[in-house]
Amino acid sequence: MIRGQSVWGMSPRELALTVGLLLVAGPAGAQGVSLERLELNPGAAGSLLLGTGELLPQGDMRLSVVGHYQHNPYVLSRGGVVEQIVGNRLTTHLAAAYSLTNWLEVEAQVPVVAFQRGTNLIDKGIDSPVRYGLSTPRLGARWGLLSQRDGKWADLALGLDVGLPLGNASGLSRESEAHVTPQLMFGRRLGWFRLALEARALLRKKSQPSADATIERSEVGSELRFGVVAATVGRRLRWEFNVAGTVPLVNQPRSVELLVGPRYLVNPTLEVFALGSVGVGVAPGTPLFRVMVGTAFGGVTPPRLPGESSVNCSTDLKHTAEECPDLDEDSDQIRNGMDRCPYEVGTLERSGCPWRDADGDGIEDALDACPNEVGDAAWKGCPMPDDDGDGVENERDSCPTVAGPPDSRGCPKHDQDDDGIEDDVDLCPQQKGEPKLQGCPESDRDGDTIANRFDSCPNVAGTVENHGCPQYELPMVTLQRARMDLMVKVMFVPSQPVLDSSSYALLNWVVKVMNEHPEFPLVSVGAHTDNRGSPDANLQLSRARAVAVMTYLIQKGVAPERLEARGYGDTRPIDSNATSIGREKNRRVEFEIIWPD
Repeated sequence: MIRGQSVWGMSPRELALTVGLLLVAGPAGAQGVSLERLELNPGAAGSLLLGTGELLPQGDMRLSVVGHYQHNPYVLSRGGVVEQIVGNRLTTHLAAAYSLTNWLEVEAQVPVVAFQRGTNLIDKGIDSPVRYGLSTPRLGARWGLLSQRDGKWADLALGLDVGLPLGNASGLSRESEAHVTPQLMFGRRLGWFRLALEARALLRKKSQPSADATIERSEVGSELRFGVVAATVGRRLRWEFNVAGTVPLVNQPRSVELLVGPRYLVNPTLEVFALGSVGVGVAPGTPLFRVMVGTAFGGVTPPRLPGESSVNCSTDLKHTAEECPDLDEDSDQIRNGMDRCPYEVGTLERSGCPWRDADGDGIEDALDACPNEVGDAAWKGCPMPDDDGDGVENERDSCPTVAGPPDSRGCPKHDQDDDGIEDDVDLCPQQKGEPKLQGCPESDRDGDTIANRFDSCPNVAGTVENHGCPQYELPMVTLQRARMDLMVKVMFVPSQPVLDSSSYALLNWVVKVMNEHPEFPLVSVGAHTDNRGSPDANLQLSRARAVAVMTYLIQKGVAPERLEARGYGDTRPIDSNATSIGREKNRRVEFEIIWPD
C-alpha cells in the first residue's frame, strides 16, 4: 500500500485506491495535491511550528530559512515488497512574518522542493515525480485577542492562511485550487515553560472518484489539523516538544507526528534551531522520520512578561539590569532586582549603592536632605537658614531680617546709641555708654574695667581673662549680652526630670550671679534632649527638667518673677544625633537673658 511511514500489507481494493491517489496528484489527473504537510510558524513566538496565540511585538520582523529532509514520505507496499514512490525528499522553506501592530501580524512562507527521488515504477504504470520544483506558497494573517504581555491571563489569537495553487503538480507539490485554513491558537506561560494548543481546518475542494471502474481514485478534500506544544522560555537555549495530528473529513487515513528540538539565540538578531520527528500513520506526506535545521534573522529575541528575566540575560548579550532582576551586574552580592544602584558596587545597608557625599559636608547623600548644598548635621545636611541672605545664619545673626557683615554678627555697621562706638563692637548698642566699658552705661562697682552686666564677680575686682573674678576663684558662669554660659553641664538622673547632686554647685553659681545682677529682668531656663524616644515624650521630659532647674533656683533665693521655664525637646539640636558625642551635646540646659526692647 501507499503510506507515509508504516509498511503493511494491502488488499487489491486498497491498492486501487492508493494508485488512484497518484493519478489525482499526477500531471494527467484533473486534480492536484501537495505532499508537503510541514508548515512553519513564521513568527515563531513560542513555537517554531505551531501557533501559541502570541504574536511578535509591533514593528518586529522575522525572516527564516529552513532545510528539511523527509525519509519515506510516500511509499507503496505490495506483497511484502516496499516500493519508494518518494523515498527521500529535501525541501527548503523560506518564511517571513511582520507585526503591523501588537495585535495584527502578517506572514508568508514558500516551500521549494530541492530534491526528491524514489523507485522507478514506470513498468507498473506509475510515473516518478519530478525531482525539484516550487511547492504551495502560503500567505496569512493573525489577529491577537488576548496577550499576557498586556497583563491578560493567556494568549489567544485567530489566524487565516491562504494556499496558492502555484506549485509543481508533477512533483506532488501543488494543490489544484487555492485553499484557506482558519486557525485558533491558545497558549499560556507557566513560569519556565509554555503550553499551547492550535486547531486549524484545511478547507479545499473535494476530488471526485474516477468513473473508471478498474481504478478507483482516493478522495482528497478538507481535513482538521490539531497541535499541542510544550516549550521552555526565558533562556538562550530553549526546547520544544510538538504533537501534530490530522483528522481528514474525507476517505483518507489519519496521521500523527511527534517533533522535538532545540533553538538557540546566537545574538539578539540571530537564532539557529533544529527539529527531529517520527511519524505515525499512513497518510501520504507523513514520513518515517524527518529532520529540520534552520536559522532566523530580525526580531528573534522573545519578549518577556512583567517580572520575568529576559532571554538576553547573559554576559555576552546586551541587556539592562531591569531586564535581568536575578543577575548582579556590579558584582556586589546584591541582585539587580534589589539593587538601587545596579551598575555601581555598593553595600547591603545602602540597598546596593556606594557611600556618596556630593556636597562634601560629611553627611551621606542618603541621609542628606540637601545633597547638593554644604550643610550642617543639625539641619539634616542643609545650610542653616539665613533669611536676610547676608551669609550669617539666623541662629548666629543678631539682625536676622537685616543684612549685615559677619564681623558685626550679621547687623549693619552703625552706632544706634550715638556713643561713638560702632554697634558691631558695642556691648550695649542701644544704650549710650563709655568706651572703657565697651559702650555700656553701667557702672563698674569693683573697678576692674569690666561692666557689671558682663562681670561674673561684679562685687570683687578680677581680671578680664577670668571674666571679672579674682584669680583664686574660677567662675562657673560667664556672661554674654543675652545669655549666661555654663562652664559645665547641668546633670540629671538618666531619663528623669530629677537633678543630679553634682549640679548643685553649678546652679548655686547661677543663683549667685542672678542675685548680684538685679538688672537682669528675666532669665529663661531652656532644657533640650537628643532625638532618642518619641518627640512628645522628649518635649515633656525637657519641660519637666526646665521646671526642676527653675524650682531649685527659686528655693535658693531667686525671685520667681525673674524666671521662666521652657522645654524644647529635640527640636533645637546643636550637633548630630547620629553619634553619642553629638547626642551628649544636644542634652543641655541653657540660660537666656531676656532684655526689654
